[in-house]
Amino acid sequence: MRLNIPIKRLLPGFESRLLLRRVVNIPRDSYDWLMGRRDPLIPSHGLWFVGGEHEYQAINEEYVGHFVELGGLQPRHRVLEVGCGIGVMAARLAKFLSTEGSYDGFDIVRVGIRWASKHISPGFPNFRFIHVDVFNKHYNPGGRLAPDSFVFPYEASTFDFVFLKSVFTHMLPSAVQHYLREIRRVLKPSGCCLITAFLVEDVSTELIRAGRSSIALTHDFGGCRVIDPKFPETTVGLLEQSFHQWCADAGLKLHSPIHFGSWSGRKTYLSYQDILVLVPAKGELSRLRW
Repeated sequence: MRLNIPIKRLLPGFESRLLLRRVVNIPRDSYDWLMGRRDPLIPSHGLWFVGGEHEYQAINEEYVGHFVELGGLQPRHRVLEVGCGIGVMAARLAKFLSTEGSYDGFDIVRVGIRWASKHISPGFPNFRFIHVDVFNKHYNPGGRLAPDSFVFPYEASTFDFVFLKSVFTHMLPSAVQHYLREIRRVLKPSGCCLITAFLVEDVSTELIRAGRSSIALTHDFGGCRVIDPKFPETTVGLLEQSFHQWCADAGLKLHSPIHFGSWSGRKTYLSYQDILVLVPAKGELSRLRW
């Protein structure tokens, strides 16, 4: 994670970093193509602009398990992924959701949406991808839309299940608060949302100070903690107490205790990032099964 800081200072533009990645991975991608080794639903190495490539299959299986066990996901559900990247999680859900269900995903990186729309949607017409030109200094510095006022392109009360995997880890507080309101708007009254984040509270703060965390969220930045004030969206830690208030303001509440992750150096954890399961503060929840 700390390697991101010098790379972004040398190559501040996302497109330049992606180009470098594509060039560096030409030998690997050429070899995979010649040997027929690449999964047609998974992008080439050079296009992979999100983390976890070397272990994506295990991570996908892990999160499908969390979606089902913690979020009550069922094959017939309507699913929304906020920040779908290049469709890596969608590729796994294509094997889980039935034709009664559906998947919608949106992202601020155009190249990811183009790839997913071309390679996933033709075989799975109930999977749809939309590009949204929302500003983010890390991923979309030329974005025209402000993240703290952007309206999700979906009708109210549309989705049974919404998830954000490593999205709030790259967003600042005002944008997070707005996204929580939009999540509540598009969720059905009986719906559920699963979010991953880096939450800063007493235990994680002490572990960071002791040098036991894998991410040095040591800089205060406008109500959150970051590893690099010059590129704050690289990695963002949200203050847990503030996050609870933002959820309440948005009409959401925790369905179960927070599942803290190993990133902070905890010895007991569920996953790498912290996992939160949210439901509407009011509504019928009997459909969900835990």
